[in-house]
Amino acid sequence: MKQIKKIKKSVFVSVLVLILVAVGVKKFLWLSLPPSDVPKDCSFTNLENEDKESRLVGEIPKIELSDFKGVLISQDGGVINDASCLNQTPILGVVEVKSEVELGKVLAFANSNSLKVTVAGEKHSMGGQAFSRNGLIVNMDNMDEMNYSNETGTLKVQAGARWAEVERYLDGLGKSLKAVQSINIFSVGGTISVNAHGIAHSPGPIAETIKSLRVMLANGEIKQISPETDPELFSLIVGGYGLFGFILEAELEVMDNEVYSWTTDYMNYTDFASFYEKNVKGKPNLGLFYSRISVSPSSYLTEVAAHSFTKVENYKESIPPIEESSLDWANRFVINFSKTGSFGRWVRWTLEKHFEPKIHYCISRNQLLNDKEVCLVSRNHEMYDSMGYLKNRLKDTDILQEYFVRPENMVEFVDGLRDIVKKNDVNLLNVTIRIVEKDDVSYLAYAKEDMFAFVLYFNQKLNAKDSAKLSNATNDLIDLANKLDGSFYLPYQLTYSKDQLQGVYPQIDSFFEFKNKYDPNEVFVNKFYLKYKGE
Repeated sequence: MKQIKKIKKSVFVSVLVLILVAVGVKKFLWLSLPPSDVPKDCSFTNLENEDKESRLVGEIPKIELSDFKGVLISQDGGVINDASCLNQTPILGVVEVKSEVELGKVLAFANSNSLKVTVAGEKHSMGGQAFSRNGLIVNMDNMDEMNYSNETGTLKVQAGARWAEVERYLDGLGKSLKAVQSINIFSVGGTISVNAHGIAHSPGPIAETIKSLRVMLANGEIKQISPETDPELFSLIVGGYGLFGFILEAELEVMDNEVYSWTTDYMNYTDFASFYEKNVKGKPNLGLFYSRISVSPSSYLTEVAAHSFTKVENYKESIPPIEESSLDWANRFVINFSKTGSFGRWVRWTLEKHFEPKIHYCISRNQLLNDKEVCLVSRNHEMYDSMGYLKNRLKDTDILQEYFVRPENMVEFVDGLRDIVKKNDVNLLNVTIRIVEKDDVSYLAYAKEDMFAFVLYFNQKLNAKDSAKLSNATNDLIDLANKLDGSFYLPYQLTYSKDQLQGVYPQIDSFFEFKNKYDPNEVFVNKFYLKYKGE
């Protein structure tokens, strides 16, 4: 099996070498190299005029962060940015905590000095949800302990842990997460704060798998909450963007690691909803499911690849542990080459369609009676993805967005997406379709019923022109989703108006009003809250 795997990888590499000859060695290397040790140059920023000075007289109390002796100060003053590279913001500083006691000291310091506080993990929320101007940033990376209980069948994990660590820990126990983001670099607390979802279509958002949370409120009180014991506060914390307290620890439902047979079906986008009804909805043996729509010029937003992972019953062999990808350089080249234009996007779709099945890691490959090869994979391996190939040396940025529509409205949404992308001349690199089941837990639920989630991946240069084009496209897409009685995901750039926000989330004002009950002094504040609470 290993020899076959090596041969198939060598074929894939040979194809890339041919492409190398076509595009040139220098360009090939530039598109395939990982980031250098030098931080990415975010020389273009979208700082508002009043944000251009790192300190404004009278804007914050006249204190020095160095006066705070309670915890480690890793950054005093300066600026912070998020993964978009477009949100540079002056801050008071960053403090590191490694215990609840230290976190309590930070909160007491903030309360006594009228400071605004946020927690920042990987900072992939692209609208400043992890920071505010002149705010105090808390890093909880060192709060990463975890423990699985055989008695309860649940995992208790601190909020600073990264999902890659959690997945490796559970994999060693033969267990798996029920729901998690598709990329495992994020923190547990960050994922809960945005109520993320991934390729596990059932149960969908992570909210459905949280048994309880341990949280610290604005006044320093520590509470253990659950959907049963404290449904109001629980609904505000999960998907609450850090506005109601520190998440300290989560108790999560887990399941056994499973083996799936991976198959892919190709179809026209107009047939996808019926495919979902027939092959996905209500199918208990389907463990994972996601799809992609082509952005190749030959099948632009019309051809869909549906990836199904069906449970293999009574699998008797041992399941191999998680393996790290060895082809990040190749995948990095392919995704970066697709940014360059139509030919690059055609190459990427062609490689994914014809070569990915041949080089994909499989526990084993079985032949069906019709001689179609089926790849067997583990649940943990399919959910374990750091997507290191997305990190590069290019002077650009990649912007993520997500929209949710009912299955019956898919065709109208895709047709609208095609028109909006063309009208605004934006560079759409990828469209993934996921299934998200109804969210009955979080206050700001984006899945009001079972929905198709369209995850859009745009690329833009670091300049005002590209930012303006993408902003216009975003607002058009929000209007389209709203017209179709759908919704959009909130952890991204704040280009939309308060009216657009209220149109999709009519409960947003009452959400903000709960601050008076749980955080009357507005200790937990971020850019999202400051922009929309008073508009």
